[in-house]
Amino acid sequence: MRSTWDLSKVSCLIAEDNPHMRSILRSVLSGFGIRAVHEASDGAEALEQVVDRKPDIVLCDWVMRPFGGNEFLRILRGDHDLVISTTPVLIVSAHAMKANIMEAVKIGIHGFVAKPIAPAILYRHIGEVLERQEMHGRSKGILGPGQQPKPVEVKLEPTIKDSGLALL
Repeated sequence: MRSTWDLSKVSCLIAEDNPHMRSILRSVLSGFGIRAVHEASDGAEALEQVVDRKPDIVLCDWVMRPFGGNEFLRILRGDHDLVISTTPVLIVSAHAMKANIMEAVKIGIHGFVAKPIAPAILYRHIGEVLERQEMHGRSKGILGPGQQPKPVEVKLEPTIKDSGLALL
């Protein structure tokens, strides 16, 4: 895996119910060079944004009111549109207990970052998720214990490669 990525053409959705945390994440993402950042205050609004904007990656809090990351992921992964159902989701949550992480993996996340966030760790996770997608295609999450890969063929216009994910 690379250690440096050009994220300037990547679009990101922040699904977070705390406005202050959304502001912090937006600032961090801006520091990574990400210019297309969209925001949602709960899982329901995040689903609407994914359908409307088709972001390259979603940063999602696990615990939101009234509609949390768990519900968001279950509905997203069950969508009939393969582009929507394979949207990469990185959970960013203070609720980093093993049970929550295992449940999130089972539902279909691409990574988990504990709050308070360390920008370097978030940057690495975003870059690696998008790089894996570029190399291996879209998926409905990372593999949990005992799971086998399920190939998903999705045609995208434009591709992530076209969106600027490249070695600096």
